[in-house]
Amino acid sequence: MSVEQAQRPLWIDSRLHQLPPRPWRKIHLDYHNSEHMPRLGEAFDADEFGDRLVASHVDSIVVFAKDMHGYFYYPSVYGPVHPGLAFDLLGPQVEACRKRNIKVYAYYCTTWDNYLAEHHPEWLVWKRDRTTYLPKFDETPSWTALCLTNEDFVQLMLDHSREIITSYDIDGIWYDMPLPIGAECFCRNCLAILRDRGCDPFDVAAQRRHKQELLVDFLRRTHELAHELKPGIQVDQNNQTRLGLESRVSYLDNIDIEALPTAFWGYLYFPTNARYARTFGKSVYGMTGRFHRSWADFGGLKHPTQLRAELAGIVAQSAMCDIGDQLPPSGRLDPAVYSTIGQCYAEIKQLEPFLKQTAPVVEAAIVVDGLPLEDLSAVEAGRTASLGSAVFGAVKLLMEQHVQFDVIHADDELGRYRLLVLPDTLVVEEPLAVRLQEYLRDGGALVAAHDALRVSGTDRLWPEELGLKYEGQLPFTPAYLKLGPELAAALPDYEYALYDGTAQWRPRTGSADVTLARVGEPLFQRAPEHYTSHNQTPVDHISDYAAVVRRDRLAATAFPIATSYYRHGYWIYREVFARLLSSVLPQRLVETNAPISTEVAVTHQEAAADHPERWMIHVVNFSPNRRTPAHTDYVEDPIPLHDIQLDVALDAELARAYTAADGAELPLSRQGGRWMVVVPRIDISAVVVLEAAAHEVEHVSWA
Repeated sequence: MSVEQAQRPLWIDSRLHQLPPRPWRKIHLDYHNSEHMPRLGEAFDADEFGDRLVASHVDSIVVFAKDMHGYFYYPSVYGPVHPGLAFDLLGPQVEACRKRNIKVYAYYCTTWDNYLAEHHPEWLVWKRDRTTYLPKFDETPSWTALCLTNEDFVQLMLDHSREIITSYDIDGIWYDMPLPIGAECFCRNCLAILRDRGCDPFDVAAQRRHKQELLVDFLRRTHELAHELKPGIQVDQNNQTRLGLESRVSYLDNIDIEALPTAFWGYLYFPTNARYARTFGKSVYGMTGRFHRSWADFGGLKHPTQLRAELAGIVAQSAMCDIGDQLPPSGRLDPAVYSTIGQCYAEIKQLEPFLKQTAPVVEAAIVVDGLPLEDLSAVEAGRTASLGSAVFGAVKLLMEQHVQFDVIHADDELGRYRLLVLPDTLVVEEPLAVRLQEYLRDGGALVAAHDALRVSGTDRLWPEELGLKYEGQLPFTPAYLKLGPELAAALPDYEYALYDGTAQWRPRTGSADVTLARVGEPLFQRAPEHYTSHNQTPVDHISDYAAVVRRDRLAATAFPIATSYYRHGYWIYREVFARLLSSVLPQRLVETNAPISTEVAVTHQEAAADHPERWMIHVVNFSPNRRTPAHTDYVEDPIPLHDIQLDVALDAELARAYTAADGAELPLSRQGGRWMVVVPRIDISAVVVLEAAAHEVEHVSWA
């Protein structure tokens, strides 16, 4: 290892240590009711409501002021109040929470409002095909979308907000659906604005910039109004982790990530977005749901074990917990639901001393870039686009190797990380290529894939020291991977399929020593005019093209390893990545014998009056049932983990190790700059506390 690597410190964002205290056990209580629900709130009892929350260890809740159908749940002068509601529901809910010291936030749905969409068609978002998001007359209603270019619409939402904040003693207001659906609009306002600017309305980039400006302005106005009316109020805007967050974060008091994993979000969405959101120095909430599937799944109750595992994954990222529920039309919280929630929140409450004001301990980062409002995970209608496939794949690869990492913008500070991972679809312009070269010269390590090694719009591969010539994309998909001796050790001698093809990287004269694997080519590309058997044509010969390369602290694959691993899960991609990672990052923060399905995350607390400096190692046992293609993963009967070794590289004087849940002492040993502890058994999750000697208050650095 180089001297530069040995001295490169861990990244611990001290802003997260200084965040104001937030409640850790929130409920997001949906209450969307159409006009077809004739009677609402008939079983509501304020004391029963509040007492049930207390018994379930809930310390904060979002209750409804206005829903997605456009109905209010208090006597608004603007209306419409839901026709099935005969009393003020919001007021008694707020009062019940205040009496019990439960933080309470008012929910307000913004651009999704069925009532306004029907009554103000001039406010509708229009798609390219001259349709709106209103359903056809013979379809069941779903989304609606209203455009923020309509000042009368925006002013109406501000008036609604003023009424809510001044009428009720709430701790915050929680806005939903401010993000523009589809991130483009062809209404007459948007067309006029873009054309007046000399922009092409059909240019996706121009549309994204325009929508970002509208969104930032809306966030600014709602934030300023709320804090003007009630200083210290918390203003939340749902799901702001799409790209361009740096322009919006000033108007967010907190970052909420809606990510019900058993719905279309899946189990990679939250850990991906949390690692991005936390880099902005704000508190982060991770929202799962008590539902078996997704929102409004009445009769669908999640197994307590599943919910416990999901909450463990949330707090492992230094994020706070939010469980989504939907109040039945009767207005009575379901006892079975809150019995389940209570079991889970009791555990979080017990762990809170080890969760408060923690910051993740990070050694690596995935670099991303793209248009404003592009989703890191690009999950739309259950499909994952190219950016999402590459980022998800990189997240999955790093999590399975138990690497501690952030997700960062390309213009962020690169030097704070020991390792950068460049996903396959990263667009590298010349300025970024220069910064990456500087990062490598300064002792950083880098793993890149496919197009991330090429200067965008050119045929030049930016790492000149690799001595490679780019010759376009190989015309064969799939292609084949032939490992050289270094990568092939202890692996079958085989030509492995590259299911998504590969770029053509030809080593120049004298640079063949960087090649660790080469590309195999079939005899022909399967097509109507020439084909054989059921699938791809088998390998015919091994070409001169490099498939995997490495020089010093830079390793790269010519094929899209992250996207391909996400799509196909082929074990050889993971094995190649793991070997490249070990070659450029020989010392990791955590080494463990935990299986690849286990999530391992390290957090840090500064010394305080009631405790010394300490590090928490979160171990989450992801052990799903056997699934079918028709349903998602369910973690309901985990296989316990036994004798899990945790070997941590901390340059600190540690005094003891124990489990946070019960204080059970764990034997702690040291070898050089690494501390070792063994956890005898982990069923769902464990938090291992490594506590410094009382005098140890300095941040850690690499051993």
